[in-house]
Amino acid sequence: MKKIIIHRTPLFLLSLAFLITILPAYAKASEATKQNVISKTIEYFEDGSYMTITVTEDIPATRGTLSHKSGSKDYVLTNKYGNELWRFTVHGTFSINSGVSATCTAASYSVSITNDAWENESASAYYSESQAIGDATFIKKLLSITVESKSCHVTLTCDSKGNLS
Repeated sequence: MKKIIIHRTPLFLLSLAFLITILPAYAKASEATKQNVISKTIEYFEDGSYMTITVTEDIPATRGTLSHKSGSKDYVLTNKYGNELWRFTVHGTFSINSGVSATCTAASYSVSITNDAWENESASAYYSESQAIGDATFIKKLLSITVESKSCHVTLTCDSKGNLS
């Protein structure tokens, strides 16, 4: 019996050491993905559909002097029945000299289509000064014929105080 316990003890200690090193890293990774909604607005169209525009900022895992900030701005098209059709998101990373200036250092985009009638015809993202900018065009086809088209121009801006809009 003692022999079995002796053989299991190193394995138990090794497993415990592994968990002690992995769990804090996992907690930090999940903290880094937290987001804070800054603003949300809705634009209505004549056909009853509407676009929801949401600005979110990533909440950094560590608190300290603010020198970098990242966030995103979503454009979500929803039909008059409340069903999401597609989503275009511009992501931006900003370098901030507090109270003086903010400079966008990276911009990207993501597209999500939830209604098969729609497809993404084009999309791009770029940055200029304190803005991450994205453009996209979505088309709706019926029997391979384009019956509707919607375009969006998305600008995520960061001011010198680190406020996203």
